[in-house]
Amino acid sequence: MNDRDPADRKKIIIIGGGAVGLAVATSVKRHSDHEILVFSSDSHASYSQCGIPFVIAKEINDFNSLLLRKKEFFEEAGIDLRTGTVVKSIDIAARTVLAEGKEYRFDRLVIATGSTPSIPEKLESGALLKNVFTVRTLEDAIRLEKALQDVSSVAIIGGGAIGAELAVACSKRRLNTLLINRSSSLLSHNIDPDMADIVREHLESMGVQILTDYTPQALNGEGSVRSVTIGEKEFPADVVIISAGVKPETQIAADAGIMIGPTGGIIVNDDLQVKLTNGTFDPDVYCGGECAQLQDLITGRPMLSQLASTARRMAGVIRDNLIDEQSSFGPVISPWVALIGELEVGTVGITTRIARLNGIDVVSGLATGTTRAGYYPGSAQLYIKLLFRNRILVGAQAIGGKGVKERIDGLSLAISKRTTVDEILNMETCYTPPLGTLVDPLTYAAKGALRKMSKVRK
Repeated sequence: MNDRDPADRKKIIIIGGGAVGLAVATSVKRHSDHEILVFSSDSHASYSQCGIPFVIAKEINDFNSLLLRKKEFFEEAGIDLRTGTVVKSIDIAARTVLAEGKEYRFDRLVIATGSTPSIPEKLESGALLKNVFTVRTLEDAIRLEKALQDVSSVAIIGGGAIGAELAVACSKRRLNTLLINRSSSLLSHNIDPDMADIVREHLESMGVQILTDYTPQALNGEGSVRSVTIGEKEFPADVVIISAGVKPETQIAADAGIMIGPTGGIIVNDDLQVKLTNGTFDPDVYCGGECAQLQDLITGRPMLSQLASTARRMAGVIRDNLIDEQSSFGPVISPWVALIGELEVGTVGITTRIARLNGIDVVSGLATGTTRAGYYPGSAQLYIKLLFRNRILVGAQAIGGKGVKERIDGLSLAISKRTTVDEILNMETCYTPPLGTLVDPLTYAAKGALRKMSKVRK
């Protein structure tokens, strides 16, 4: 690409070295000769955050296994990566950012600042105690791992996906593990309560103590944490992990005159260009990842996505637009999957809770089956739940020993194609005893929903 006209060479600054920032940097450099400077507040470059709970669980040998690329890779690629560097401000009019006490000029800017952990207000002072952790970065995880080597009890605040994965990890280390969730069911942002009960039962079978419908009042201790106050009781805890969700890191953008939406994320258009407070979209400033506000395909409402898969797709769109190959990013349905203990848990589209919040009437079908023919060794339970609006599939949830990801991927396509209950019932599925049953549980879930629809019509 070095034979391009020097006038076409752009100075691109990327704020954030996570899934979006570094993916954009490497891909743009591969397809152009633009000058690229990446500022990352993180002390480590290019690693898998999603793998952290599995290192804590000792399923993966060490944190070095999570490192995807060394800093030398970016140097050799001609990318100027500054780790451990915080950008202080953005000047949209002057086309500069302030970092390291110096102003850096850009032709195009990518904001990929991600998100920061949410800490409940009552726990802010307690969060300063030794052995109280949030787990967002590799550095956080390394400090947590060191603390866990010489303790006997752990309290995890937050029953979302990361909280549940960390509860499994601590249980596998034979630690007394308490999981505290403010909602009445675990994984409430991902699955319905009847499906969450399956996950709860599994975690409890692993020895995890679970308290739902509770928010801790305080973290107690002098210097180091020693207990958590919940209701009128104190529960001992040598280590506390706060996993109560995240919030978009958008202050630097807001200060620069970039509009922030009702979700707390940066408002972008389909090209992922940011909206300024004067109402226009800046053609040279892009945003992607957890700090960007997206649109839900089913509800049409603004939403955030904390999925690495969504971030990578956004990075591809930003890359295309930075090298002047037009690309756009539409509404999302956020297919998600997690491994919690021995259970694969997945969802796509809306849940019953989201449907109710948006005034959407849904009809559901729930079926229980097995991952293999009943007589075949190693068969495990499989649960499928489907949600329909006006006979069209709008949500799906699956829990089982195997095959959840594949089903959620297929159902993701079905939702995006507005597949009807009739089309699902007529869908051809494959069969062999080691991999499934003659009639897939998906079919029975659709039949269950259809029966309810028939009763409504009568």
